Amino acid sequence: MSEFIDKASVRARALASRVSGRESARLHRHIAELEQRVARSGAELDTTRAQLAAAESGSPRASGAHPVEYSPLAPAPRNALGLFPNEWSSVVPGGSGPGATSLFDDERIAWMIEQLGGVAGLDVLELGPLEAGHTYMLEQAGARVDAIEGNHNSFLRCLIVKNLLGLESNFVLGDFSESFGERDHWDLVLASGVLYHMTRPVELLERMAAVTDRIMLWTHYYEPDLSLWHPGVRSQVGTKWRPESAQTTNVAGVSVRTVPQLYAEALGWSGFCGGPETQSVWMYRQDLLDVLAALGLSNIEVAFDHPDHVNGPAFCVLATRDGVETS
Repeated sequence: MSEFIDKASVRARALASRVSGRESARLHRHIAELEQRVARSGAELDTTRAQLAAAESGSPRASGAHPVEYSPLAPAPRNALGLFPNEWSSVVPGGSGPGATSLFDDERIAWMIEQLGGVAGLDVLELGPLEAGHTYMLEQAGARVDAIEGNHNSFLRCLIVKNLLGLESNFVLGDFSESFGERDHWDLVLASGVLYHMTRPVELLERMAAVTDRIMLWTHYYEPDLSLWHPGVRSQVGTKWRPESAQTTNVAGVSVRTVPQLYAEALGWSGFCGGPETQSVWMYRQDLLDVLAALGLSNIEVAFDHPDHVNGPAFCVLATRDGVETS
């Protein structure tokens, strides 16, 4: 289209050059005015196309007056799910997307609730709620939840979900690796997808055990038998995972081995939701279980144990103290 207009303008000026005197000047002015109108129309067309694309994608657009972004969409509760594009992990109830993982209907949380004989009336501390999927399940099952999230974008996505689904749970922004806040007891502490992102995972376990009689974990662990690993990640042991840099410490009489895990290129992912450092450490499976027992949570149930998990060996652990009722 623009190429056609440019050619037409060249022809018009060539014809005008054959006319002399006042008529020539008048024609040139007329051609210049037409060219300005065409330029303005082209700019307006580009703006309209951009607004249409933004509306179709659900993404915000910047105001022409200042860089603050505004939504072009008709008001609707799910519009907020269009924020943080390409960062969502979860399928949020009420429609498809924006992520792909069923964290709002997670069999691991359903298993935990069944093992505990229900969670109705329990006060729960959830570490790293990500997008409030597990929070939603706990609340649906009758629990009262305090959730601490350190990742700014994840925290905001939790608030979006809270607003969208009408959750009553309390979301707090902060570093739970250092503190849980002023409260000193919960009936249950849930840490799913958390421990393997820590640089000091044993310290976190110690502080969890100090505030509850029930701990539920889903976490990756380091498995020295590489034949059990998923083939897709086995080759990364030695680069992403550094067993040659493993360390051993003594905690509550337990010898604990940890292996560094480097985030590397994952730090550049738009939806990165790992720890705040460039690396974390993974505990050995048995060492983790022994630490929980040494901390007084000796009734231990294990499920979803997958040494061949696509992202590295992983399992669920539910640990409770003696005398705590379970199903």
